[in-house]
Amino acid sequence: MGGIMKRTLLVLILLLLPMTVSAASFKFEKVRGGVYAAIAVPGGKAASNCLIIVTNYQVVLAGAHFLPETTKELLAFVSTLTPIPVRYIILTHHHRGYNHIDFDLPANVEIIASGPTWQALKSEFRQIKNQVTFFDRGLTMKRGNTLIILNATGRGHSEGDLFVYLPEEEVLFTSDLFFNDVAGYMGDGSFRDWIGTLEIMSNINAAIVVPGLGSVTNTDGILRFQSFFRAFTTEVLRLAGMGLDVETAKRQFSLRQYDNMPGYKAFFDVNFRRAYRELKELK
Repeated sequence: MGGIMKRTLLVLILLLLPMTVSAASFKFEKVRGGVYAAIAVPGGKAASNCLIIVTNYQVVLAGAHFLPETTKELLAFVSTLTPIPVRYIILTHHHRGYNHIDFDLPANVEIIASGPTWQALKSEFRQIKNQVTFFDRGLTMKRGNTLIILNATGRGHSEGDLFVYLPEEEVLFTSDLFFNDVAGYMGDGSFRDWIGTLEIMSNINAAIVVPGLGSVTNTDGILRFQSFFRAFTTEVLRLAGMGLDVETAKRQFSLRQYDNMPGYKAFFDVNFRRAYRELKELK
């Protein structure tokens, strides 16, 4: 009887293990003081990293692509740090047409976003139930002893990107304006504007940089992404200058040094088409 019970217990454990692994969407990492990075785990439900800022009397989240499951996981982690409630969610951008993300947020949380991101949210058939504060170019928040600077960039990864800078902690959260040693989605990007924003972010005095995808890094990570971004756009411009149709240009595109970059092949088709359509207009 004891042997049967042991075998039954082993089967139950084996059945539960995959459920335990798949439940994790983030890996949490303390980066400085009360600042934490929520790093999206490959294969999980999180599509982008988030930043958690624990101040004297409020908690602020920053990020995008919020799903009910990932929001629940973020709030559960915050509850292990402090009984202080999450008061604000800084929505760094929103992709039009995605009604299943960024809407199911706690009703008592206020959303802070750029004007274009607010317009993108309003364009969906769903309605935001949260209070919303939106701004034009910049917004500075003083919460307890924590200074939070928001910079709206206009078009870049999307039509309403912003990045978050904590000057006293020297922490920069770029959201999807920067991917660290991984290729991400660029299918809504404005390549001509994006490269200028990368230059601005690379010159910010940041000891710690939390990207939209990939691990926590520093300014060197942004510089590496700049190199990839320039190489990608330069090759697209070369092919656009030949007057090729998009399918022919796609077949002739070659950037072999990045073939093994995580995500590069998965996002290549949509990223190339977006870049080619925009940059061909320059020729």
